[in-house]
Amino acid sequence: MPFDRLPSLVRRRTHVLLLLAAALLLPLGAQAQPTTAPPDAPSQATADAPRTAYLVRSADMLPVVLMSARTSLTGTANGFEAAAADVVVVGPAVKGLVHDSKHADALTKSLDAGVRVVACGLAMEKTGVAEGDLLDGIDTAPNGFHELFRLEAQGYVTLQL
Repeated sequence: MPFDRLPSLVRRRTHVLLLLAAALLLPLGAQAQPTTAPPDAPSQATADAPRTAYLVRSADMLPVVLMSARTSLTGTANGFEAAAADVVVVGPAVKGLVHDSKHADALTKSLDAGVRVVACGLAMEKTGVAEGDLLDGIDTAPNGFHELFRLEAQGYVTLQL
């Protein structure tokens, strides 16, 4: 029997069921579409990647910040890639930048990966850390806060911890 010859109640039920089925299935189709690039897709060009700077006040934060900075440069940061990563260390945290620090291995790995680590000269003076005490490869700036402002003025994205 053709559809137009069915009793009107059956036709209405059929229309309602079809509309209900479409309404329920439509979101499933939308969910099946990938919302991000597949893991093996090429990452954005380094020239387009942001330059990042982290301000660290606590030596306890150094391992996490150094790992984040390092992985952002090596392309192992779960889809995030930075063109540059600087870590500016201020306050008592500068004590974590010396040769015999418990953070020496993390610092060496990060420096080798291209992370720029900067010690605040004022903090070094206040805490008695001499430039010769610093691990090789660590830069110094007269004032860590001013160094962060300088990086911000150059377009760096900054995070203060």
